[in-house]
Amino acid sequence: MAAPCVSSALICGGIALAAIAVPALAAEKVGEAVDITVRVTGQDGVLAKGDAIHRNESIRTNASGTGAFMFVDGTKLAVGPNSSVVIDSYVFAGGDTVKKLTLGATKGTLRWISGKSDHSAYKITTPSGTLGVRGTAFDIYVGANGVTAVTLLSGAAQFCGASGCQTLQRHCDFIVAKPGGAVTKPRGIVRQIGLPVSSSDAFPFLAGSARLPRSFRAGSSCAGLSGLPSFNNGFGAPPEIHFPNLPDKPRGDR
Repeated sequence: MAAPCVSSALICGGIALAAIAVPALAAEKVGEAVDITVRVTGQDGVLAKGDAIHRNESIRTNASGTGAFMFVDGTKLAVGPNSSVVIDSYVFAGGDTVKKLTLGATKGTLRWISGKSDHSAYKITTPSGTLGVRGTAFDIYVGANGVTAVTLLSGAAQFCGASGCQTLQRHCDFIVAKPGGAVTKPRGIVRQIGLPVSSSDAFPFLAGSARLPRSFRAGSSCAGLSGLPSFNNGFGAPPEIHFPNLPDKPRGDR
């Protein structure tokens, strides 16, 4: 007959402890959705305004979807239609700043506006290279073949590809880079910039063909894209965002 549990307290206690289910650690909240249009999904399903976003989150939009997100340090990210971006890394520095915030842009369009963290904390990777940020606002396009274009709205940024780097320092300058190839020298944006799509399709936020909350507009306009339709009217500034230590609200199909 097997020995009763009372004679093997240590072993039995270990078995009892092993039988207790240990809940998985909750994903770390790094920001939240400020505005969602049509359909935007994250790692836990469809996103809605006010939903949390987390480290390692993969954000995807459909053909007419756009999403605007605010990180804890005040960094703003807008994601355009048919896009995919991943929050690759996010390391808090204490308070409301970060030591590291890296995004991976694999397809589509996005707008970035730096927050209050040191510029060295920010980095965006694309199939054609890496963009270093210097207190900056800019728009990015990543095509299906990995070709990448960047238009500077304010501040400065440096894009480094396989064959070297180029620095953007003037408002409305842009560069184009190809996977494994060189990066073009910065020049003022025009409607045709040597991509399979027009500049208004590559940069819908800049052209005004994709809607944005007011505080995400970065005061942006470029002469090379003037005269195109704008659908930004009617958007007020988003409410001030706070990040209390409360459970994230659940997501689901909405």
